[in-house]
Amino acid sequence: MQRVWRYIFLLGGFAGTLPATSVLTCGFNGGALGSTGCYTNTFSFSESLDWSDAYGTADTVNNPNAVYNPVLNGPWNATTGNGLTVGATLGPAYNGTQTTIARADNFQMVFAGEEEGWQVAAFAGYENYALYGGMFDAQPDGFAGFPGDHLLYTNHGEGPLQLRFSQGVSGAMFRISTPTSGDVNATVKAYASLNPGLLDTPLMIYTINATNAAGSCGTLINFTNDAPTPCNLAPYIGIQGFNGDIRSLVISTTDSAGLLIDTLYLDENVTDGPEPGTFGLFGCAVTLLGIMVRRKRLAAQRSRF
Repeated sequence: MQRVWRYIFLLGGFAGTLPATSVLTCGFNGGALGSTGCYTNTFSFSESLDWSDAYGTADTVNNPNAVYNPVLNGPWNATTGNGLTVGATLGPAYNGTQTTIARADNFQMVFAGEEEGWQVAAFAGYENYALYGGMFDAQPDGFAGFPGDHLLYTNHGEGPLQLRFSQGVSGAMFRISTPTSGDVNATVKAYASLNPGLLDTPLMIYTINATNAAGSCGTLINFTNDAPTPCNLAPYIGIQGFNGDIRSLVISTTDSAGLLIDTLYLDENVTDGPEPGTFGLFGCAVTLLGIMVRRKRLAAQRSRF
């Protein structure tokens, strides 16, 4: 099964065309989509998690864990440089033909040397890789080791994909796309609970529509021996501005073929404030001081008569 979908990804790269532009609209908490307030790459983050660092290479032979079943094995956990555990799993009411999450890399050709030139990656040493010719970035240099963006993929299921955090974060952002050509219609919900259910109320809902940002990037395949060109149109999606309250994200799209996300950027900064008990003690102290001052004034007035 792994080999089948690996080559489905490969053949998809031969079919697409390069979209000229992509227009992003967004909405919050079920509101109408508009062009203002949408999140872009200006997101402020404290660290990032590369999916290759988290789960290993997309080489499904040398990395047997490149395809993971969270239903059987629990969340697919990875630890960030700051010690935060990120667990990838399937979200509530998962809808897909397979209950697996997989690694994939966004490239289709590599430069094999001056004599060999540009070659299709699957026939130039990457035959065991889960190759995806989609709308993310790529560095098509065979000597770089990992020529394309490192992606996390819901294996033939539209989602939702759930990311769980071992402690609360203030924000998270990543790029997202889907295999079927057309628009990216995606939603991310942030929750204060680690494992939310369908009836739990999210802290925030953020929805996007990015035109011409899904499907295959045709220019990742180039038979003229020139460098292939990545489309690099996958939009950013995420949620920010919460003071360490986010414990999980639930990500979904309208594409039944699956969803793919790129590097995870995290804002772990939390502004410390007085504990609720401190406010209570402070209020009691002010009240007591006021009573004492009032008693002294009454005593002084009585002594005058």
